Amino acid sequence: MASASHKYLTLFIAEASEHLAALQSELVRLEQEPPAAPLWDSIFRRMHSVKGSAGTLGFTRIVDIAHAAENLIARLKAKQGKIERSEVDLLFAATDQLVKEIVKVEKKEEDESTITLVDRLAQAAQALPDPGTAALRTPSPLQPPPTAEPTLPRLDVVVVLSKSCAAPGARALIVQRKLKAMGTLLEMEPTPAQLMQQKGGARISALLATLTATDEVREALVALPEVEKVDVRMAPAARPPESRPRDKTPPPIVSPAQVNVRGQVTPPAVDADELRPESTVRVRAEALDQLLDQAAEVMHGIARLREATKRLPDIAAARLEPDIDRLRRTARELHGRVMSARLTPFSSLTERLPRAVRDLAHRLGKQMEMEVLGADVELDRAVIEALGDPLAHLVRNAADHGLEDPETRKLAGKSPRGKLTLSARRERDKVFVEVQDDGRGMDAAALRRKAVQSAAMTAEDAAALSDDAAYELAFLPGVSTRDDATEVSGRGVGLDAVQRKVESLGGKVSIRSARAKGTTFVLELPLSVSMANLLLVQVGAEVYGIPLHRVLLTTEYDLSARGGEGFEARSLVVMGELVRAYGLAKMFALPSLAPPGPRPFVVMEVDGIRFAISVDRLVGQEEAVLKPLFPPLDRVRGLSGVTVLGNGRPLLVLDPRGLAELCGIHSAPKPTPAAKGAA
Repeated sequence: MASASHKYLTLFIAEASEHLAALQSELVRLEQEPPAAPLWDSIFRRMHSVKGSAGTLGFTRIVDIAHAAENLIARLKAKQGKIERSEVDLLFAATDQLVKEIVKVEKKEEDESTITLVDRLAQAAQALPDPGTAALRTPSPLQPPPTAEPTLPRLDVVVVLSKSCAAPGARALIVQRKLKAMGTLLEMEPTPAQLMQQKGGARISALLATLTATDEVREALVALPEVEKVDVRMAPAARPPESRPRDKTPPPIVSPAQVNVRGQVTPPAVDADELRPESTVRVRAEALDQLLDQAAEVMHGIARLREATKRLPDIAAARLEPDIDRLRRTARELHGRVMSARLTPFSSLTERLPRAVRDLAHRLGKQMEMEVLGADVELDRAVIEALGDPLAHLVRNAADHGLEDPETRKLAGKSPRGKLTLSARRERDKVFVEVQDDGRGMDAAALRRKAVQSAAMTAEDAAALSDDAAYELAFLPGVSTRDDATEVSGRGVGLDAVQRKVESLGGKVSIRSARAKGTTFVLELPLSVSMANLLLVQVGAEVYGIPLHRVLLTTEYDLSARGGEGFEARSLVVMGELVRAYGLAKMFALPSLAPPGPRPFVVMEVDGIRFAISVDRLVGQEEAVLKPLFPPLDRVRGLSGVTVLGNGRPLLVLDPRGLAELCGIHSAPKPTPAAKGAA
């Protein structure tokens, strides 16, 4: 394999990975719907793009696999019959191997030969009728042959590609575009489409009408990669411009290049190859992260500048205030634009899931299809990366334990094919992701029974729960409606991990279910995880931040007569419920400077459990740019991040779930309402 140090390597890996990810979704569609020509053309085009790019960089193993897969795709398209599962499996095997080869290229690894897979693809293709080269081209409306002014010089052009050329079709396409840029291409033999299925060298002949000098044409073509020889000479019937007759002829049809050479302003014929999409550029994710950090530093600097002006005389501060406000608005706009650049479509999460559902269906002996809605909804890249595993887990749960087998569905009056729907929608600054199946639904009674068996709650408390509240028991560790957990998944097994991950992003997850109709998991997520509204609290000389989306309310209560600061846990009455209260100073072994008497309490909720923590003072609210903790602070339970206040002082952000663990609170359903005034 060629050296992986090519300057275009990063671009090749990114584009090839995108093509292969989309290709997997398109291959799934081959089994779910009658394959039409546009679908086949898209599959072929993606495979060919990977082959052409790999051939340009000299990755021969990738070219060999893609070339063999192309042949099979072309013959399957011409077959015009039902596609066998074994044939689709073989295309999936080729796609999987291409993904592995790209990973090896990225890591500069050499591994086992791919000859066996290439042979299997070739044998499968040979077993099908040969469609010929016509089947490889996408049908298009008939177009008139290119024309040019009869008196323009004609050049005979011969281009010989080197025998080591891995993708002569792709090279021929580049030669074609180069010739069109220099004049009007009248003839070309063979065409790029005819060379797409070939390997090795090729001899390309072309007839070009142009005013460009022969030496300039030769130099432009010789500079192309993998071009071994170029011969350019005047065609026998061509005449120089000086001999052009001065009669009234129709306006010539010339290319834009000829217009520039002759200095005329004649409207040229529009060529499709001359059309260009909106300019875009690929940016490394790390570069955006660095830019986001720098934008945050600018915001912190402006906040410190605002604090400094408070120590200036009033006249000087008044002069600086408008400029500081303008800088603050500009910095916030800059931060917002960087955040927008980091947004990633929901489809980047879902494009690999149809393949996973298809494989699970075959493995479990079920029939199922997956539909994705809102694929263009965008989330922050950090949210997308963190959501991959939880979403895959919910999909496996739905496929394994949510959807029934075909016979059971028929007996229940359902279609034998189960349906799994993934949807995303945006509402203001939130994104809602739903994973819905039309399966058997969840069993509330079984969840109550499992919760009692696992000692998570008493039988009386379990019986008092409504069905909707009982569904939330599935998030407790070890609680499942299944007596046996399969190797694929188990409803309830691992859902606590899903909940933890979603809550770590500042979101929450809930369940809706109906017996015999299906289950829906609803994930409520923020657009971004780098900005947060914080409630600032003080304990002793330390100030901490608490994410406001976890705060139910703040209140004052006097517990000094009930044990003072030595209490382990006391109860408050909040909204008609008894809520256990804990001291933040005691958790972090800090001295409390508050005098005896009424104390501020912050009431939070984790896993349906409400609890309160006492603080010395409520300082205020702050919108802050959060940064992750670094060792050793990242190992401290109860902390989730850090930010910088306007005065330059670092602020530790508390993790409500970690605080609950420090208090010894275990996951359990919400306590039953208590009478007001109870203690």
